[in-house]
Amino acid sequence: MRHLEFAPAKLNLWLKIHKKREDGFHEIETLMVPIATVKDELHFDLNLGSGKLIFECNDFSLESDRHNLVLQALRALQCEAGNGFHGKIRLVKKIPVGAGLGGGSSDAAATLRAVNKILECPLSSRSLHSLAAKIGSDVPFFLDGSPAICSGRGEKIQVLKDSVPAYSVVLVKPEFGVSSAWAYSKWATAEPLPEVSYVPQSTAWGAFYNDLELPVFQKYIGLANMKMWLLEQGESEIALMSGSGSTLYALCQHPDEADQLLNKIRVEFGPSVWTAVSSIGE
Repeated sequence: MRHLEFAPAKLNLWLKIHKKREDGFHEIETLMVPIATVKDELHFDLNLGSGKLIFECNDFSLESDRHNLVLQALRALQCEAGNGFHGKIRLVKKIPVGAGLGGGSSDAAATLRAVNKILECPLSSRSLHSLAAKIGSDVPFFLDGSPAICSGRGEKIQVLKDSVPAYSVVLVKPEFGVSSAWAYSKWATAEPLPEVSYVPQSTAWGAFYNDLELPVFQKYIGLANMKMWLLEQGESEIALMSGSGSTLYALCQHPDEADQLLNKIRVEFGPSVWTAVSSIGE
């Protein structure tokens, strides 16, 4: 059966780290929202039964072995449902890798959703959530993809009752990525850089901040400088790092302001940075 599934990116509007848990993960609390127009595509051409499974991706830097989250999700669902598959999965990456935008986790969740549809939905929402939590901390959020406060190590989902205010979003990512595991491991000992603002940024809807800016900015000073540059621009209401980086984002009140800021970014930082303009909220 052929099926197309989209895997959207996410932003962390705020991210608080509480402590390291006994299982090695950190206890966190974060507000995550989807970015629907920045998304990967997964093309499935699968049939039930044993046979060869081919995985293809336009990004050759991604692993295609047991560490690949798409294949992990497929194997987990196969074991849970008791069915095998053969055919092909083609992943078209549009979300940068190592960006703090949740691309890999979203791809895994999209795989769980899609293959469950191909199987005519034999697994309940609770069963899918349980599988998702075993694959990765952010994967449960992407099963539904509604704005939510995520806690625990990220797998506990509390969907927001109120809608997120509408903003235009400008995304900018340098050529390098950041390892989430590394960023969390350095958080407890990280020191703030002088002349860099880490304070919560106030909006009518609340305060936005990211505790992982401390370790990431300490190592990647260029990211800290980029954030401060974004904060100086008149179009930016908020400028923050998403997740563990390396993507920074600015929230703008109007689409024309976002376009103006995008043009400034391209002039200031050149063609090597990845950029995108999208929106959040209603």
